[in-house]
Amino acid sequence: MTYDVASAVSSVSPVRTGDSRGAIGIQLVADQARWDGLVAACPTPHLPQGFAYGEGKAASGWTVRRALFHEGGRPVAIATVLELRRFGLRLLNRVNRGPLFFEAAPSPADIVGVYAALRRRWGRIWTAPLLVAPALGFGPDSDALLRRAGYRLRHRRSWQSGRIDLTVGEAALWAGLASSFRNRVRNAEKAGAELRISGDAETYEWMLARHAENMAERGFSAAGPALLRALRDTAPEDVLVFQLCDGGTPVAGMSVVRFGTHAEYHVGWFGPAGRKLNAGNFLMWQVLRELHRRGVATFDVGGLKPGDGYTRFKQTMKPVEYQLAGEWMSF
Repeated sequence: MTYDVASAVSSVSPVRTGDSRGAIGIQLVADQARWDGLVAACPTPHLPQGFAYGEGKAASGWTVRRALFHEGGRPVAIATVLELRRFGLRLLNRVNRGPLFFEAAPSPADIVGVYAALRRRWGRIWTAPLLVAPALGFGPDSDALLRRAGYRLRHRRSWQSGRIDLTVGEAALWAGLASSFRNRVRNAEKAGAELRISGDAETYEWMLARHAENMAERGFSAAGPALLRALRDTAPEDVLVFQLCDGGTPVAGMSVVRFGTHAEYHVGWFGPAGRKLNAGNFLMWQVLRELHRRGVATFDVGGLKPGDGYTRFKQTMKPVEYQLAGEWMSF
């Protein structure tokens, strides 16, 4: 999808950033196609900044604002801002894995300017506190820029994950996997593993039911059915379920979400029969192949947690790992 981001900017009142550079303007965007185009224009987007994910959060009780930041006529960044309101009062503002910049390596001035403008609009005492999990790399450089923009560190816990470049082609993707991963895929194929790929509502409801069972049995919390259902209802063409079937019966499943030219692993379930068939390896390989065929450029493995067994499995896919800058606040 091609998109001229400059055409998205119209005349708006600027927001002063308090630094020596030009004023950063903020324009709210309501149109889905326009927002999808802006996300697609960002070189390293994140799922929580996608339009459909925002609609999922709206179904969970948040008010969603989608902001385009620009300096004069130059588009700089975008951010989905979530506002928590009760009885007409705004209690909290949140940005998760954003803002997203249109430049792969934005200048320090642009980073400070955008974060300062975000803070002025949503992070002052009269607007309720602002919590931001920045889409900036972990380290002292990001820390210094965020402090210059007026933020304070809330905690160091941060999103860690890894991305796989799908543009290299199927042969290179296969060669890039660990040998143990490839062997388990072959074993699953020899055992007669069957693949089913679907985008229909019935299969997605099956996936949501398995997800709910998994959370209850394993005692963890993640995105709930209301968010996930609204996400799919907003962009059904961007949500796929991959099932491993044994004798026609689904014994494992994975759901992936596309946003722009990227996609992210979102929900998974593996029954006992699926685990015996090396479902994780088999399905992840099918995900990579299918997304490549559909023209997706990058696949995010959906989070890495040091010491976790599922994380060690994902690492055998050899993603390029990254870590973001923790959580910061302004009020």
